[in-house]
Amino acid sequence: MNPPVVKAVDDINLTIHKGETLGLVGESGCGKSTLGRTILNLIPKTSGQIFYEGQDIGAYDKKQMWEMRKKMQIIFQDPYSSLNPRMTVYDLVSAPLEVYGIGSAKERREMVISILHDVGLDQQYLNRFPHEFSGGQRQRIGIARALILNPEFVVCDEAVSALDVSVRAQVLNLMKKMQEKRGLTYLFISHDLSVVRHVSDRVAVMYLGSVVEVAEKRELYGHPLHPYTKALLSAIPIPDANRKRQRIILEGDVPSAYNPPAGCKFHTRCPYATDRCRQEVPALKDVGGGHMAACHLLG
Repeated sequence: MNPPVVKAVDDINLTIHKGETLGLVGESGCGKSTLGRTILNLIPKTSGQIFYEGQDIGAYDKKQMWEMRKKMQIIFQDPYSSLNPRMTVYDLVSAPLEVYGIGSAKERREMVISILHDVGLDQQYLNRFPHEFSGGQRQRIGIARALILNPEFVVCDEAVSALDVSVRAQVLNLMKKMQEKRGLTYLFISHDLSVVRHVSDRVAVMYLGSVVEVAEKRELYGHPLHPYTKALLSAIPIPDANRKRQRIILEGDVPSAYNPPAGCKFHTRCPYATDRCRQEVPALKDVGGGHMAACHLLG
């Protein structure tokens, strides 16, 4: 008997425009991080294609991907575990330069000092180890390491979720500043809808491995169309005790990825589900002005 097949990411078709920040939101375990790492070819895809500037990088061999990685980097979620505790700041940030044989020892040192200055760290920290820094400082080191090769595209995988709220805003503003200075394109993965609203140009919503809605930020937050998106947005706290919002409470648990429901994956928790929803998978389609949603109720 063959073991069950789990589709962590299923039938996703996304376009990320140069220079923008695409926010990717959804419940924990819905496949956000898997999608981000698959786009970077860190997790091999089982089917489909990954295009970067018109080239299918999913078909690249090791040598081609080696060169491609200069353009594509990732900022990991946890600054405590993503930095080798036995390496100094200089060793951590300069490692990509040494791997690709970029510059002399003196030039590498100058490049490391420059990128540390850009992320708000002084060169006096060069010989210190990760345990000597706060969480926010560690994440700045991670950002410096990701940007030292001057990439074009960066996956930010829950890049601020492990940080204190007071530090989170500083790191977000830093990432925005670096994007403007270097012309970066971000895929910003998060479960914090308020953070995504602050940093994103467009937002994609995932549920159980599939994208159910994509729209420009103001359009999605102002006029959500998919029932799941509406439920997510209703949970955002309002910093005003006098304002009230109708909370949409979803019943039941998220279905198992081992045995996802037929038809629309959300129909088991959707208050508007019909027989068609239980039998037919809805396509992600443009319902007007670039606002895309996968729901049979939209016609």
